[in-house]
Amino acid sequence: MDTLPLSPETSPPREERQTLTEEEWKLLETTPVTEEEKSRFPQELVLEPPKEIQPEERDRLTQTIFKMTVPQKIRLALLGNQEARNLLIHDPNKVIPLAVMRNPRLSEEEVVMYAQLRSLPEDVFWAISKHKTWVKNYQVKLALVSNPKSPLSLAIKLLDHLHDRDLQNLSRSKNISYVLARSAARLVFKRKG
Repeated sequence: MDTLPLSPETSPPREERQTLTEEEWKLLETTPVTEEEKSRFPQELVLEPPKEIQPEERDRLTQTIFKMTVPQKIRLALLGNQEARNLLIHDPNKVIPLAVMRNPRLSEEEVVMYAQLRSLPEDVFWAISKHKTWVKNYQVKLALVSNPKSPLSLAIKLLDHLHDRDLQNLSRSKNISYVLARSAARLVFKRKG
């Protein structure tokens, strides 16, 4: 699996991203993750559940995660199952969603779902766009461009890769920035020649 650009040197330019502090970068990069770590967490947060989780169980897991420290949440984000990832991606500390994006069990369907979330920090959108495998997926590109919280410079770079039908829909959309909608309209006009 490709590694994500998670250092200040390889991330987007400072003006294009919400920057993590040096302490946050260090915490994210130095948090150890081993197989032994899995035993420190509740099994329902690490092992894939055989059946769908009931609402009461989900509430209990949410409370368990809420009580964890930041390093524990980072470890869980790197080791956890889909349920844990879905809960941690919404964490207000921007280091936690970035750690979720580094989980090796993360599927492309989850990446598409996360790219559609409006509550993610900018760094997560950049991390998705820098991952070679994920950005090849058309649905990921469309989700990044269609998300109003996605950085404008990132969305404009991805416009060229969209189909005409999707560009037309974007050009009429009121949910994205005016600049992006106009760029989509110009691209449709240019392609029709």
